[in-house]
Amino acid sequence: MSWLNVKHAMYLDPWIRVPLMWPEPGLEDVVAAQTPEGWARVFAEAWWDDFATEEPRPGEVDLLIDILVMHAVRAPNIWPGADVFLHLPHPRDVPITVSVDLVEIDEEEDRDTALRELTHADADYAIERPIVENFDSPHLGTGLRVLRYFQDEDSNEVHAGLRYAWRYEKGSEAADVLIMLSHPEPGRIIRAFADIDEFARTIRIGPDEEAETWKLS
Repeated sequence: MSWLNVKHAMYLDPWIRVPLMWPEPGLEDVVAAQTPEGWARVFAEAWWDDFATEEPRPGEVDLLIDILVMHAVRAPNIWPGADVFLHLPHPRDVPITVSVDLVEIDEEEDRDTALRELTHADADYAIERPIVENFDSPHLGTGLRVLRYFQDEDSNEVHAGLRYAWRYEKGSEAADVLIMLSHPEPGRIIRAFADIDEFARTIRIGPDEEAETWKLS
């Protein structure tokens, strides 16, 4: 199976890729790649410089550092093996966590059935019928995008979930590509729709030998 290549998403504002290992393989000499705390400080300070039109109030940089550290610690366990990104258009926003993964194909399932299952297109737990749409990618072709609303079991609050999926087949290689996110404030996802769609269209599959080069480019 090919390695999931998300090279262009690395520099697609306002996204932050969350490392899954410390220090990051191949980046042992980069200060920001050594620990969650060091990484979080670099990005918190950069985000306030790049995305805020005002100076941070006392404690706001440290607050963002704490938030990013929390996400860095949680990232490897959200969806083991998946790449994790944060959507953070302003340093005062609550980040949206986005996971991107390759899923092994079940040979007994056809493409349409598999993509509907991966995206929860027919979820019986949704509080209303999920919104299912075709979604075109320049790298992966036509897949599905599914927006659904569901009630959180612990808080009883209504959350929004958004998933994208494609079937990738090239030569002897094949996999399903899945993007997943959810948020306790549905409006936060709706406002981010354009950014998330743009991010989804950057996802492509690349050969294993590309796995490290994009991090250093």
